Amino acid sequence: MNNIAKLNSKSFEAFPLNWDTKYFGIKSAKVVLNDSISEVEQYEILDYCNKYDFVTITNLGNINQNNIWIGEKTKAFLTDMNIQFVKPINKQSSIVDEFTNVYNSFPRNENILNIAQKAFLYSRFFNDPYLPKEQARNIYVHWTECAFDKPEKYFVIVQRNGEIAGYLLFSMNLEYSFATIELIAVDDKFRGQNIGKLLIAGLEFFAHEKGIKLIKVGTQVDNVLAIKFYNASGFQYVSINSVYHYWPNK
Repeated sequence: MNNIAKLNSKSFEAFPLNWDTKYFGIKSAKVVLNDSISEVEQYEILDYCNKYDFVTITNLGNINQNNIWIGEKTKAFLTDMNIQFVKPINKQSSIVDEFTNVYNSFPRNENILNIAQKAFLYSRFFNDPYLPKEQARNIYVHWTECAFDKPEKYFVIVQRNGEIAGYLLFSMNLEYSFATIELIAVDDKFRGQNIGKLLIAGLEFFAHEKGIKLIKVGTQVDNVLAIKFYNASGFQYVSINSVYHYWPNK
């Protein structure tokens, strides 16, 4: 899709975002700042960004020096403060019920897409006035849709009365023994019935069987309900990342 090479150093990495480019119809890239960026590296990053229409800059750990130079040398704007949580898996969950199952290569399901359409209220994509409105509004539906029939993507699904009450989409890194929650959503009419906790329990049960030692997840700082949910589910805060959207030509 994009022929521009990736950039890597100890302090940062920069790479094309082919999924975003195709979905939004805008040449997109991402820059991840792992440490304080030197002045020479700043210009290297800015030169890379200028080859794209839209760049997401993630400042891991919200490093203040990086926030300063981004503010001084770009027109990038803050779209998200993303809180990172982890949960160690020390034992297999015992609260999974018979209506909670985990699938990979799960076929397209309209009920899941309908849940996705209504569930997600917080997103950095919603906070960017330059992104196409329709695509921004439906990004989590498309994200879910792209995970169907993929062997590397896993769905935890909880059913109630023969209906899908909620789903959790996750992926696994077996080499480093962690699972990452990508999306979690509960149908409105099943809220307040501990569906979210069952989804987490289903993930823990499955991950423990696969030898996974840690679950990772991130959420927006203004999503108070999600933060309370992860805290109540035994997740531990580890860091916060500042996320910027940069449009070099705007």
